Amino acid sequence: MSLKPEFEDLIISIFENAPYGIISFKSIRDENDKIIDFECLFINPKAEKIVGIPAHQMVGNSLLNTMPGNKEAGLFDLYVKVVEKRKSTSIKKHYEGEHFDNWFEIHASPLADGLTVSFLDISEHERTVRKAKASEVRYEQLFHESIDSIFITNNELLLLETNDAMLKTFGYEREAMRILTFKSLFLNEDDFIRFNKEFYKNDRVEEFEAELLLSDGKTGICLINIVELSQTEDGLRLYQGIIKDITRKKMSERELIWAEKLSMTGKIARNIAHEVRNPLTNLSLALDQLKDEIPAEVTEADLYIDIIARNAKRIGNLITELLESSKPKSLNLTNTSLNEVVQVTLELIKDRLKLQGMKLIEDYDPSIPSIPLDSDQMKTALVNLFINAIEAMEPEKGILSVKTYSKEDMIFLEIADNGIGISEDNIDSLFEPFFTAKIGGMGLGLTTVQNIIKSHTGHISASSMVGEGTTFQISFIKD
Repeated sequence: MSLKPEFEDLIISIFENAPYGIISFKSIRDENDKIIDFECLFINPKAEKIVGIPAHQMVGNSLLNTMPGNKEAGLFDLYVKVVEKRKSTSIKKHYEGEHFDNWFEIHASPLADGLTVSFLDISEHERTVRKAKASEVRYEQLFHESIDSIFITNNELLLLETNDAMLKTFGYEREAMRILTFKSLFLNEDDFIRFNKEFYKNDRVEEFEAELLLSDGKTGICLINIVELSQTEDGLRLYQGIIKDITRKKMSERELIWAEKLSMTGKIARNIAHEVRNPLTNLSLALDQLKDEIPAEVTEADLYIDIIARNAKRIGNLITELLESSKPKSLNLTNTSLNEVVQVTLELIKDRLKLQGMKLIEDYDPSIPSIPLDSDQMKTALVNLFINAIEAMEPEKGILSVKTYSKEDMIFLEIADNGIGISEDNIDSLFEPFFTAKIGGMGLGLTTVQNIIKSHTGHISASSMVGEGTTFQISFIKD
């Protein structure tokens, strides 16, 4: 059936003005009726432009002669299948051959003993998509491999997604983490209230410092940043948060402050020793001379002489203790078991525990390796901590707990009591020289303890709840 001229003109116009390339082929067969090539019957202007071959070179010529790259790209075999099975097909194909390296959307339909191929160059779109996917892969890699904790949350602060570092830091399985709210990670509710106000006011949070609950019941000082990430199609706003654990940085800052305070305390102690000991020595000599010159019958003088002598001696002892507490310790280090040092030291105070009717709980990790310790100095520090704990507890009700364990590259010793506890206002001043809550105490015991621990390149910290007790944690780096 022939078409009317106006319809033929219309069809030709459609083909020639189509925004995509169109080429028609007739099968070329061998003596066994096998398709060995295709002859080009028609090519529209768009196809000419895409393939870069004029119509007069294409029409009447074979596919494999003009565009041999079709064979290597697998398109020739695809066209053969379309003709033989009489079934249309559509594919997205990367074509690298002849003079170009492009991506195409190709549609092939059977036509008589041949086919019509229409194709659209989608290279720019495909490269954009692949670039976006590559960027997404890089982002996902950064997300999961970051050493900082990263999470995705919504405006209700539900933890929708977390990276591996965050799971490790906070000690949760991924599924368990997803049902948590960000609020549950805060140690202090007041900190979360301040954080929440800033988040809803500014729709972001920058450099917010707070103490968060980490794995194993430990806490860490962290910096929190949250910014808006995207908005979903249904209007749900997503945010990305980064948590940086700055506990070690804070510890380093405190170490520096402590070293400066210790240096200043040492200077003050030496100045006091110089300014006080000389007149104190003169006072003692004068007192001895006075005792010799007072007649024996003046017995009431002995009382006042004794008061002066005792207080002069106490001043001398205070000067000595102050000098000792602020002076870096000279250590005799040997590889020693921390467990053994703790056990030997406990033997020195067990009688005091028994007399007070107190209970001792010991829990030692046998896998802890030996570390360089000055056993005598360490015993001095531990006795001080044990006695402080005993004096803070109520007789017949006190429980002293001693525990050692290791984690990663650190060894820990914890000494806990269920005594009166220490207020939050006083906990930061605990290791300061002359700070004490004891009646008649000099406030140098814990300063000396800290000095000994620091001399071992260790760290000591305290946590406490009033009415519940106090825990001292001492840590050392494994060799």
